[in-house]
Amino acid sequence: MMRFATPVSRYMTCAVITAPDTTPLPEVHRLLGEHAISCVPILDASRAIGVLSRTDLLRLGRFETKTNSRGMLLTLPDVPARDVLRPGIITVGRTTLVVQAASVLLKHRIHRVFVRDDDTLTGVFSTKDLLLALVEAREATPIAELMSAPAYTIPLDAPLALAADRLTTAQVSGLVVVDPGGWPVGMFTQTEALLAHGVLSDSPVEDVMSPAMVCLDVRTPLHRAAAAAHAAQARRVLVVQGRRLRGVLTGLDFARAVAGTGLISTAARSKAG
Repeated sequence: MMRFATPVSRYMTCAVITAPDTTPLPEVHRLLGEHAISCVPILDASRAIGVLSRTDLLRLGRFETKTNSRGMLLTLPDVPARDVLRPGIITVGRTTLVVQAASVLLKHRIHRVFVRDDDTLTGVFSTKDLLLALVEAREATPIAELMSAPAYTIPLDAPLALAADRLTTAQVSGLVVVDPGGWPVGMFTQTEALLAHGVLSDSPVEDVMSPAMVCLDVRTPLHRAAAAAHAAQARRVLVVQGRRLRGVLTGLDFARAVAGTGLISTAARSKAG
């Protein structure tokens, strides 16, 4: 029997947070933070016409800040969502298999797909949701064989502007904040960048980073890493060996394992997202 042949309806999150196409960007930003989500479908009347994500807001906010030279990390333009959204929305059906949905995530390099029932969005299936499928499958592959390496890092005294620019230029959703010895001390992700939108851009990363991390040894079985990430509601797991950071297990790495293409050389894989 095919592995991960369960329909996404078993694991998906049923609540779908949406926004009208007239919603100003600062309000979209508030919605993402209030509901702890990374993307929101934009509706024209009752039809989804596109999406806005943290990645989009970070790119727009950094561009606006550099254009107007206001000294803040992010300045979101007060324009309606319809003016800046990414048209189109990637969806799957309720009966789509988890393995198929994981392949869609990998193909588009996204962390969630929306679940449709006819023309209605009825759920969201994300890389966080597929963690439970990995836990139930008791997938025992050591995480060192699946991680992205090396990890993108940022010194804890680096200015916020540098960290935010690295997120956008490297097209990753998170950076590992490290001390002078290279040991992880926190995370600077798109979430922290957006929460710091009113902070001066030359402030140190340490001022806004999240100290919450999931660090596991390179030999940890994948299902235990998935369980730890799910319990912590984390999008990534830091992979360590002794006192050294070896790599990061990202949401897309988890999806790759589900899709059956996870067992590839970490040397041949791009840096962590």
